Amino acid sequence: MVSQTKLWIFIEVLATITLILGVALTSFNIYPLNIYISFVGNFLWLLMGWYWKKVSLILIEAFLIIIYIIGIIKYFIT
Repeated sequence: MVSQTKLWIFIEVLATITLILGVALTSFNIYPLNIYISFVGNFLWLLMGWYWKKVSLILIEAFLIIIYIIGIIKYFIT
């Protein structure tokens, strides 16, 4: 059984790798996959902020998620 601490460390590492991949996809202009991958990474960091009870991290990740949702909606409308 995986301990709770190891689970959160795994989520933290996964979130970081996911965001790095999202940035790489953006730099190569791979759209809309870059938005989806970055959305997942930011959502995972939002969970980390919630776990750590860091208001600044929660706020920035929440705003970034809203921006990604707008981008996803824009993609499907156009």
